[in-house]
Amino acid sequence: MLNNLNRQVFGIGETIFKEGDEGDCAYLIEDGVVEIFVTINGQEQRVNQIGKSELFGEVALIDQQPRTATARATQKVVLITIQRKTVAELLEKTDPIVRHLLLVILERYRNKRGTAKPQSIEQEQKRAELTAQHNAVRGEATQKLTMSNDIGRALTQDEFDLYYQPICEIATGQIAGYEALIRWRHPTQGLVSPLDFLWLAEQTGQIREIGLWTLERAARDWPTLRKSTHAKQPFVSVNMSPSQLTGERFVEEVKSVLALYNMPVTELKLELTETVIINKPEVALQLLTHLKEMGCSLAIDDFGTGHSSLDTLNRYPIGTMKVDRAFTSTMLTSTQSEKIVSSSIDLAHSLGMDVVAEGIETEEVRVRLLELKCNFGQGWLFGKPAELKNIAR
Repeated sequence: MLNNLNRQVFGIGETIFKEGDEGDCAYLIEDGVVEIFVTINGQEQRVNQIGKSELFGEVALIDQQPRTATARATQKVVLITIQRKTVAELLEKTDPIVRHLLLVILERYRNKRGTAKPQSIEQEQKRAELTAQHNAVRGEATQKLTMSNDIGRALTQDEFDLYYQPICEIATGQIAGYEALIRWRHPTQGLVSPLDFLWLAEQTGQIREIGLWTLERAARDWPTLRKSTHAKQPFVSVNMSPSQLTGERFVEEVKSVLALYNMPVTELKLELTETVIINKPEVALQLLTHLKEMGCSLAIDDFGTGHSSLDTLNRYPIGTMKVDRAFTSTMLTSTQSEKIVSSSIDLAHSLGMDVVAEGIETEEVRVRLLELKCNFGQGWLFGKPAELKNIAR
């Protein structure tokens, strides 16, 4: 047997690994033929013959138990070695649900093969360690599966609700518009913050249904909300997710919702973060351009916290910049934060954009933002998120 970097060459009849050997890699056949044998009732029997471009020994990539079969070369073979450490990080980053499914399949396979029991003290210890790891993955996967099921139920049982936070003119404090913020009234957990479930909805694709629900509810509520605004061009802001920017369907959904509730398109503002754009920048550009041509206004949220802010402002038809609270909340105590806020406002105005400063909680911050010529503000100084029934009173 010869070694050449990650390749191994075996001659006719050579054993690649034996049943019971420790396994830490899989093999991809670059050339030649390999036969697989298992022991049944004390007798070795051939169960498979595999050739070029096929993979074997792959159980070792996600398991650390002894080999469950013997592999031999029936002619000269060239194998590409795939070490466990090569895929360990990929598996670690894989969604827990996927890892859990792989481990369940693996456990059932080993039980069926009769190799589930350890054969030594060292193997017993290793098995205990793996069991603890598998239990942790199982727990996380179970939690995610349960929450995903709950989200599906919430969509059909009207458990979601919208809270609205006012966006006010910095100079006068008058309400110019509202941002729609989703909340979940879970039957057993109470009011659930969007930070606790939207990340999962994004992974499962349920975010598209949630996004459409949010848009419809905001459009339905807008006539009532609009009565409490004092701007010439009032608006309600609705957040967009990366999954919604996947095709022309979203543009048509927006059109349908606006038509259903007879809402002026110019009074809908769609908010997006830079992460919405990064995954499919060309698709995003096309869809955002269509939305802008319809008359929707677009806002970039959390400005300054991403990695491509200037490129985003240059390429996409953004009309409003929202400066993140991470900078506004510290601008009176941090020269760096104040410089970021000041520069962001100047940049936005030079590009013809309005600016909304987030996280305003004190009058002193409002006054400083007024001096910097910021247009709008959002934060507890102007009002906390509230249900429609409490705004309409």
